[in-house]
Amino acid sequence: MPKLFVRTEVQEGDKELLSTDVQSLRLHWRLLTDSSVESGTSSLEEFPLLQDIHAHWPESPQDIVAIIPGDEVLLLSCEVPGRSAGTVKKALPYALEEYVAGDIENLHIAHEKIRPGQPVKCALISKQRLSQWQECFSRAAISPGNIVSEGQLLSAESKSCALVFGEFEVMIATNDESASVARSELLGFLSNMELEKVICVGGELTDIETSQLDANLIVENDLRDGFEYLVSRFTAATPINLLQGEYKVARPANGSGNAVVGIFALLGIWLIVTMTSFAVEGYWAESRANELTDQATTLYKEYFPTDSAPVTTGQLTRRLKAKLGTQPGLDTNPQGFVDLLSRVSGSVTGTNKIQSLRFNHQRMELTFEVLLPGFNELDPLKERSASQGVLLKVTNADNDGSSIRARLSAEYN
Repeated sequence: MPKLFVRTEVQEGDKELLSTDVQSLRLHWRLLTDSSVESGTSSLEEFPLLQDIHAHWPESPQDIVAIIPGDEVLLLSCEVPGRSAGTVKKALPYALEEYVAGDIENLHIAHEKIRPGQPVKCALISKQRLSQWQECFSRAAISPGNIVSEGQLLSAESKSCALVFGEFEVMIATNDESASVARSELLGFLSNMELEKVICVGGELTDIETSQLDANLIVENDLRDGFEYLVSRFTAATPINLLQGEYKVARPANGSGNAVVGIFALLGIWLIVTMTSFAVEGYWAESRANELTDQATTLYKEYFPTDSAPVTTGQLTRRLKAKLGTQPGLDTNPQGFVDLLSRVSGSVTGTNKIQSLRFNHQRMELTFEVLLPGFNELDPLKERSASQGVLLKVTNADNDGSSIRARLSAEYN
């Protein structure tokens, strides 16, 4: 996805960003695609023509990042008491009021994600100034979804600072603050700071300046220009987007979002159709059931005119069962008492005498007592029953003097 970075450079005489035809504001741009990097500098009036020249020029605000000068934004970090993010957010303006000289109502407060119990990092900018910047970008025919300051992208590690060299000024950025100073005043600022490392971007310290610094100070020179360095820091530094709250840019609808909405719309239509069909089917089934109940009640009155008319369907069912009686033995299942007894009888020899029988229709189990000449007759009896498809289980077997009385259970194998 192409990404467009636009860095503003305000020249002398245009500090108020006046809406005039002649502008001294320069826009440095850098277009990143998957396979190429394009960059250049343009005036405010000529900038809209770039989208006709470059095929991959992004249009979505989420793909456009605007970088404004660091002295436009005040970076602060403060601790705000509160048990929830909402409570901390409400108390945040009052906590920041002591750090600013002007009226806090005239400042726009952008902040990182609030976590109760942790310091909140904030970026403050004049509401009027932010509106002027948005109007300026509108004249350039772009609508950035992210506006950050140079100082936010240059946050450095502890006891280190980044120096971005411009034509006349140098921006100094530490972990806590940033400022633009004249080139001639740079050495004085560095001498008063406790530093262990200095990163120079877009320029270098002279040998004379280096010799006047602490000998243990590490000086690193980044060969990239200042704009390229800022772009590389966009992801690593995770800056606070100034376009929050009333200045937040609405995310445009995209193809994937439309597809998801379409899917949910189809699911909604399908759900409505399904519920309607179920309702119609239920209504028809209820009507049909009532019709059949009325017919059954009418027939009952014709067949049994002396009985009172049944009131409910359950009452009608119970009366019919009582009139007709139950016939559990008329099922078509060939397996039953007679069949199971026949198979057991086929395995019993003449020396075996059956004393009693009991049949459980639900469990399809036949329990019987039999007299056997000896214990050695049990295994042959089981084998003969198994050949008939019957499984015999010995429940009990006692010596009855001259014979063995055994209680067996038979069931289909």
